[in-house]
Amino acid sequence: MVFDANVFVGDSLYDNSLTLNDLKGLMKASGVDKAIIRPLKPPDLDLDRANRNIADIQRNNENLVGFGRINPLLKGAVIHTKKAISDYGLKGIHLHPWEENYRINSSVVDKIMEVAREENVPVYISAGYPMVSHPLQVQELVNRYPGVTIIVTHGGQLDMSGLSFDDALLVADETKNVIFDVSGVYRRDFIELLVEHAGADRVVFGSCAPYMDMKFEITRIMSTHLAEETKKQILYENIERILAKHQK
Repeated sequence: MVFDANVFVGDSLYDNSLTLNDLKGLMKASGVDKAIIRPLKPPDLDLDRANRNIADIQRNNENLVGFGRINPLLKGAVIHTKKAISDYGLKGIHLHPWEENYRINSSVVDKIMEVAREENVPVYISAGYPMVSHPLQVQELVNRYPGVTIIVTHGGQLDMSGLSFDDALLVADETKNVIFDVSGVYRRDFIELLVEHAGADRVVFGSCAPYMDMKFEITRIMSTHLAEETKKQILYENIERILAKHQK
């Protein structure tokens, strides 16, 4: 069983659109059974419409779980967040500060976090991007909302020099409500260290498809020296538990 916690789908402003049929083919070819999906940045920038599309996909595909993508800079962000959860039935919120151009620790994000706390849904953050979602910026936000489950992409960092990985490990040690997906974590020992610091129950598999290769991201985990039971936790057990915890 493999549960991909980090997949983007739909029409994209950029050259990486992914249709539902293409996603199904990709999942089959990669041996992925379930996925959490959220919108790519749509060409018309209408995230509310894109969230409705994700909800339709979720309604008709029991193996796909929808998260609503929210831009907290928009005037109607709070309304869109509540609609995504209450009206559309989506199971969490995704924030992408790099593509939407805001800092994750900015106060503008608080109104979204307040809704997530009230509705008891997890918040998935595209993390590790310089200036907008460095691991210590994520930690600043997390410290304001210790009761909200937060999942961060890329092990919390994308610095190819590895210099910010120590900061990601600091977040793992100090903020217990942060879950780490390991999409793009390019070194085997980094994945193993993340498990050591966060604990095997706080690391999940996410491919970040179509930005990254789904099959290769699975290979990253399978190539580690982690115990087979730990790999099972990362590949599907942890995200299943997290979603069940927030089930309404």
